[in-house]
Amino acid sequence: MSSAVATASRTPAQAHPDSSAAKALALLDAFAGRRALLGVTELAEAVDVPKPTAHRLLGVMIAQGFVRKEGTRYCLTERVFELASRAGAASLRSSGLRARTMPYMAELFVRTRETVHLATLAGTDVLYLEKIFGHYGPRCSTAVGGRKPAYATALGKAMLAHSADDVLAANMDAPFRAFTPTTIRTPARLESAIDRVRDDGFATDYCETQADLNCVAVPIRNPQTGLAIAAISLCSVRATNLEQRFKYLLIDTARDISVSLWPSPARI
Repeated sequence: MSSAVATASRTPAQAHPDSSAAKALALLDAFAGRRALLGVTELAEAVDVPKPTAHRLLGVMIAQGFVRKEGTRYCLTERVFELASRAGAASLRSSGLRARTMPYMAELFVRTRETVHLATLAGTDVLYLEKIFGHYGPRCSTAVGGRKPAYATALGKAMLAHSADDVLAANMDAPFRAFTPTTIRTPARLESAIDRVRDDGFATDYCETQADLNCVAVPIRNPQTGLAIAAISLCSVRATNLEQRFKYLLIDTARDISVSLWPSPARI
């Protein structure tokens, strides 16, 4: 299976393999890889359906406005982005996380001019909820709605340090993939990194997912449980001293976000 459609291994077609609806959803899920344009043969192999079946389902999705044909290949349309944006807004509305965090992210960017991320844990992955970047941002290979393994990111380590035992155990048991020579590759190294986060109050990622990318992150914690619900980070493709320059600014910002999400009775 090609890496571009490797994420189809978690496709909904596995639960109901004979369902046309499940197969159509699996085709949509296959577009979650790194490449935006995929051929019908790649998609059929990713979902494990005959090529004529994939072609028929793609035709239905084109007619409904979810997929567009570009030459001999296929891509998602803006309709999928619209639905995903609505789903994201609905899931975060109850906590107010995204809306309350954005002003703090904007202030961080103004003060640092570095890329700012907001993310949450989704199983063993970091799921990026927001990103603010300037002139150097495009070299940072992250995107809103994208994922990276938690063990390989500052954001992930910041949240794992303050996660429930079952969440931590699942991440320790997950397969470790080396993105660069400095990527964490064993549970023992991840445990050591998490212990440092608990001691220091912040996490770092020096070229662990991208050879020229350095990040520092701090968890946003529920003061009632102590558990992390999200994390914020600063990333740079230029600076190597982010930790020394910005750790206290990030710690203070995360605390302020937490206060805005769970104000004390005296503030209400």
